[in-house]
Order: sequence, then C-alpha cells, then structure tokens
Amino acid sequence: MAKGIRERLLEQAIKFHQWQEATYPGKTSEELGGEWEVDYPYWNDTYSAFCHVLTQMDAETADSVLLDEMVYLIARANEAEGFIQETTYHPQWFECLCRRAAASNESEAKWQFAAYLPECPCSQEVKDMILDFAKDPNEYVSRRALLAMPALRPDCVEQFAPLFWERNCYSLELQEYQRIAVLVSLDAIHSGLLPQYLEQAKQDGRRYLLEHAERIEGGLAVNKKLSRSQFNQMETAEKQTLMERLAARYDMAFLGLHTFDRWGQSCTTGVFEKDGREFVFVPGDTVTLGWDHFAVGLNPDSRWELDYLFQEWEMEPRDPEEMIRESMASVRQASIGPMLMGRELEELCWELVALDDPRLRPEWLEEFRQFALTGRDSLTLVGHARFERDGDGWQAALYHRMDYSDFLSQLEQQGLSLPTADEWAYLCGGGCRTLFPWGDGLDYSMRLHHFEDMEEAGDRPYDMEEPNFFGLSIAYDPYMREIVKAEQFTTCGGDGGCNICGGLGIFLGFLPCSPHCKPEVQEDKELNGDYDFYRPIIRVEMDG
Repeated sequence: MAKGIRERLLEQAIKFHQWQEATYPGKTSEELGGEWEVDYPYWNDTYSAFCHVLTQMDAETADSVLLDEMVYLIARANEAEGFIQETTYHPQWFECLCRRAAASNESEAKWQFAAYLPECPCSQEVKDMILDFAKDPNEYVSRRALLAMPALRPDCVEQFAPLFWERNCYSLELQEYQRIAVLVSLDAIHSGLLPQYLEQAKQDGRRYLLEHAERIEGGLAVNKKLSRSQFNQMETAEKQTLMERLAARYDMAFLGLHTFDRWGQSCTTGVFEKDGREFVFVPGDTVTLGWDHFAVGLNPDSRWELDYLFQEWEMEPRDPEEMIRESMASVRQASIGPMLMGRELEELCWELVALDDPRLRPEWLEEFRQFALTGRDSLTLVGHARFERDGDGWQAALYHRMDYSDFLSQLEQQGLSLPTADEWAYLCGGGCRTLFPWGDGLDYSMRLHHFEDMEEAGDRPYDMEEPNFFGLSIAYDPYMREIVKAEQFTTCGGDGGCNICGGLGIFLGFLPCSPHCKPEVQEDKELNGDYDFYRPIIRVEMDG
C-alpha cells in the first residue's frame, strides 16, 4: 500500500521534471527564476498525490529519494504555498522535510519552511533551525527566517539584528529589505534596541525603510498608552476613545468603562463583547514575578494551620517559608504586553446537545433515566456524556477527546490564543510580592470552594471567584486547572484538587492558586474536560 502511494508521487515528480525540461530545455530552476512553475498544467494531480503521502504514509518510513522529491515539489509550488501549508498539518512530515530542505540547495523550499515554522507544533529542536535559516546565504531565506524568529526564538532577535543591518553582500534594494526585517522583528519583541535602529533608519533615508520606521514609531506612541502606568493616568474621555479604537480594530462591541478595585490594586478599563464572550482590556507592564520569601509574613491563623498539619502528619519541624518556596516559581522580571482577556474560565471537551441527540447511546440514556429518579442534579459518565438539571428540565453534553496542540491550533484559527505562564501570573497577581494577591496568608473569613458551610453561606458568592483588579474571575478553585501556552501541555492556578483530596487542608489546598506557584507540565498531551479549563486571549497591537 505505502509503496503504491510513494510511487504515485514519484511518478508525478518525474512528470513535472519532464515538463520542465521540455518547456525550458537546459535551464535550472535557479536560472529560470520568477513564476515559471505556475504554467504547469497538472498541479492538481501532483497536489493530490502529495497529500496522499502525508496522510497515508509514516514519515519515518520515507527514503531519501522520496524526501528529496517532496522538497523539490514544495520549492516549485512556492507561489501558492499550498504544499507547505498542507505539510504543517502533519508535524512529523514537516520536521522530516524541514531537515531535508535545510540540507538541500532548494532556497525556494528553505524560505517556506522558515516562514511556516511558527505554524507547525513541531519539536524545539526543529524550531531552533530558524537560527540556521537566518544564516543562510540566500537573502530571501534569511529574511523570512528573521521575520519568523520572534515567534520561535525571541531571545535571539537582538543577536541577529546587527548582522542583518550591517552586511553589505546584497544589492542596495535587498539590503534595504534586510533592514526593514530588522525593524519589524525588533518591534515584534518590544526590544529596547528598537529606538536606536529607528534612528539609524532615518539616517539611512531610503524610502521603504523610512516608511516602515514611521509606521512603527506611530505604533509605539499609541502602544505606550497601553502600558499600565500611562493607561491608569489617562483622562476618562481619552481612555474611552482609545477603547473604542481597540473595539473597532478587533471587531468587538465596546460595553463601556468599568472600575475594578480589589486587594489594593485597581484599574478603570474597557469591557468588550465578541461571539458571546466578555473580554476586558488589561494594560501591559514590567513586573517582578515568582516568590522566594514572605513580604509581610504568615498571619496567625495560617501559621496555626500549618503547625497543626506538620504535627498531624508527623512531619519533621519545618520552616513554612522553606516548604512553600519549593512550590513557587523563581523570582524573575517579565515584560507583559497589553491584551484582551476572556473574563471567565471556559469549559473544554464538552458539547451541549439535546436529549434526543442520536449520538447519546441508549445505555447512557437508560442510566440517566434511573439517575433522574434519585432527585440529584448532575450525572457524569466519564469520557462519554453528562446530564445536569436545568430548572425544570435537563441539559445533556457529549464529551470529545482533545489534544493540547490541536486545541492551540483551533484557537489560532479563531484569532485567539492562551496566556503564557508569565502572562497568567500577571493577570492573577498584578505583580504582587505577597504569596496571594491579598497577602502572605489565607483569609479564613472568605467563602472558599470545597470548604464552605453551605447552611451559613446561603447565596453568598465565593470570594475568590469575584472579579479581581483587572475584572477577571481567576484562580479561585484548585480543582480547575487553567491551561497556558507553552511548548508542552502546561497548567496554572490549580492542581486538580490533589492537595485537597490528600487532606492537606485549606492553606495548602489553595496554595496552587497563588500567582507565583510553579506552572505544572502535564505528562499527558490529552486535555481533561473535568479538570482543565481555559480563557481566550488576544494580544493587543495598535498602529498609529
């Protein structure tokens, strides 16, 4: 089967080679240049055979002949970029072909792999190949690599900037393009070097370079207003206008300005609506994250609880600060950009359906009918379906398995993303230096999930679930892990209830909700719809 699939693509490749030789005898691809390949009449057949290889063959079984021809075809299809786009949906193939392209002389393939590296959830080893592409002698390959570098290796952009700016091995026109790429890349990472390169661009004086410099400077002027210090100092009318511009840019309904004030921090900011979600604008800031010691010290109630726990569990006398430090991320400085954040956590993997949905199996419905007679309100058939009382009726939901990388891709297709661990820590704590946003100890007067006295609480809301100083309901239930954007499936804000289930009490039970708690890298790639939740993010950029 695989052999037939392979041979079909090789036949298509031979057919293209024959057409090239007959149409442009004695000419190499490099000599032809331009868009000569678009005239080939059998691209649809070639594309079909190419896709068949990607879907029906294992990349590990591919031999050098097949790989070389696939790289060749990707290079020839450089105008429409359809072959490379399809390859990004198959990470194993992308990785294999990327390595092959990097070792080849096919510049038209190299620049495509460089450009599409950010689009494919491949290994860090392959993503790091962007550095090799940036050193490629072909001008366009290196330029596309630098433009992709902020998404893959932002830590290396400043290192490459002087190389691209100063090298004089290309024509004046291409050198101008190289310098434009420097400005765009430095702007993408909010580099502190950008102002000096903008000044150098003015001294250079070439038309297109100047146009990019002016556009970026205009954007910087606006984006400064989106930093926390400047944003908080703006007059209401100016802030209103800025939020209206933001709504227009991201096609949102602006619901108005709202002041959020909690735990000693406050922000008057815009609230928006899009696709049934509420978003809030969060200004950027440079903050200290992580934790290594108490800022004010444990309160007496928290210390008593920990002392009791140590005694109850017959643990060796320990310094609470030392014990807590083991669970905290290291202290670091982080530059956080402005963003639009989903105000509420959203569920994963569950699809609401009608009770007569044919996908609900008869045995599930029978179990539900028996359960409904008990008078209880919620039944979950793990990994299959869920039934919850909704007023006088019932709401059903189907469970769908979901992979972390697939979920990220789905969000990106919607123009959304997830916060990084640093962004999440900022959203949760706002740069607080205490263990929790309100202090170093737990406030036992709060109504907390899983520890409340239902009779005494009545309709009183859960205190930690109420909007924080950014207007976000965040880190309020240790059972609810918030997934963040990372190389691997990573969560913040909860441990799935492990500490609570382990009988470790209120303080340690809620410790994972600290903004400084270490992000947890999950062993599995599959999301858990019962414990994993997310909030969408749009990272904000405004032009002048």
